[in-house]
Amino acid sequence: MRTLFGIALPVVMPSLIAGGALAFVSAIGNFGIPALIGIPAGYTVLPTLIYQKLASFGPSIISEVAVLSVLVGLLAFGGFGVQRLVLGRRDYRTLGGTGAPLAVSLGPWRGAFEAAAWAVLTLILILPLLALLATSLVSAYGVPLGPGTATLSNYAEVLFRQDATVRAFRNSTFLALTAALVLMIVAVPFAAFVVWRRSRLLSLLSGLAEIPYALPGIVLGISAILLFLKPLPVLGFSLYNTIWIILVAYLARFLTLSLRPVIAGVEQADPALDEAARMTGASYLFRLRTILFPILAPSAAAGAILTFMTAFNELTVSALLWSSGNETLGVVVFNLDDGGYTVLASAVAMVTVVVIVAIMGLTAALARFLPKGVLPWL
Repeated sequence: MRTLFGIALPVVMPSLIAGGALAFVSAIGNFGIPALIGIPAGYTVLPTLIYQKLASFGPSIISEVAVLSVLVGLLAFGGFGVQRLVLGRRDYRTLGGTGAPLAVSLGPWRGAFEAAAWAVLTLILILPLLALLATSLVSAYGVPLGPGTATLSNYAEVLFRQDATVRAFRNSTFLALTAALVLMIVAVPFAAFVVWRRSRLLSLLSGLAEIPYALPGIVLGISAILLFLKPLPVLGFSLYNTIWIILVAYLARFLTLSLRPVIAGVEQADPALDEAARMTGASYLFRLRTILFPILAPSAAAGAILTFMTAFNELTVSALLWSSGNETLGVVVFNLDDGGYTVLASAVAMVTVVVIVAIMGLTAALARFLPKGVLPWL
């Protein structure tokens, strides 16, 4: 234990602080968990308060939710500010090979630590998934699962009969796939400019791209409403109450997910290839098609996979932006559970889990084609 806390803890301290800040910011802006668990029990947090106020009526609603959104945003940035303040006061550099994994002998404590790790994993992942699966396989909430009560009717209902759930699967697939493809195309030239040109303006743009992801989703949703509530100039139509406002919000929120793996790929690529092609008179679009995209395709694909997986079951942003006919999977699960259709909500949630796990398994099988470290589970 003395070795663990004397050596390992100081080494991982930056990661612990960064992880703590990320957990704080994620919790401050989280809507799904407080909405599903807190609202029925009467516990209110800022994101659910914003949602409830926006669902009510009154002349001052927009201004009130805007103020609350600013408050949530300030709390989120405060978390990152504390992280920077703490890390900026000390030097956490380590000596030795940076690529060597941290190995700490736990000695007689190894069994206890492994048991604790499995207990935490079982509590926060395995048991909830088993409960979700069991609930999706019974005819009504509270019915015990057994050979005589197990049924697949809930899956048949949400996949083939319910218009809202079928539409939600279609909408979420369209939104996630479109956002992933568009951002993959945008990320390649953007990353190349940021890394190879190295101007202050491009560095600033790269930093600005992270703000929509750092902001709580509820704040981004309110911003999109305020921005697109009125008709667009010149075009004369409004994106509000359409599926396109959700897509625009997704593009802003998940840009950094697609951009970061590509930036890592550009930093490992040799700019001499692009410079040689430029010296021969090749146009930018030709270089982009024949040099950048082929070289950065694995990194771009990794970013697209991250974007698709995150957008496919997103709730916090779309909870404020959806309208009739434009439901997403997260919204449908929330509405079904809120309406008392828990078994149907569990079936939809299990299908999304299967989709996400299948994508993770596919990427694990194709790991040798992807850059090392760009996907967190590889």
